[in-house]
Amino acid sequence: MTTMSMLGEVRPEHDCPDDLVLLHYLRSFRHPVLEVWAACTEPRQIVRWFGAVSGTGTDLIIEPAEGPVPGPLTVHVDHCSAPNELLARVDDGALELHLTQVGVVTNLELVRRHVPPDDAANLGPRWQYLLDRFTAYLDVQPTPHWLDYADLAVEYR
Repeated sequence: MTTMSMLGEVRPEHDCPDDLVLLHYLRSFRHPVLEVWAACTEPRQIVRWFGAVSGTGTDLIIEPAEGPVPGPLTVHVDHCSAPNELLARVDDGALELHLTQVGVVTNLELVRRHVPPDDAANLGPRWQYLLDRFTAYLDVQPTPHWLDYADLAVEYR
């Protein structure tokens, strides 16, 4: 069974030895793919919507500015094919980011893999919040408030 929220989805993780799930998000932006990619990957932009970035190359540390994400986060980039694909390990989880541009719209697909089912209710709203912060940054809109996401945990169970 797949549990659906307005912006995120919990799906069974296939080809996985444990009974894990993945979190799947899809967002569309009326911005060029290079602009969306830069906002996702350039430290000087990440600091504006997520937090300070330190480190170089494939090993980074992100110190979240605010919100529900306990920091600092350790990020190891496994694969990067700009401006379309980024595969990374964020702390203990696998993260995939896929960007495609169709006409004037860039689609961003974010997949957080290897999530224990009991953790989906905690992680799902966090990623949804971060994606909303990212969207607000790109669209020059007010930043959302984490407290508005507390009730979303039930959507990810």
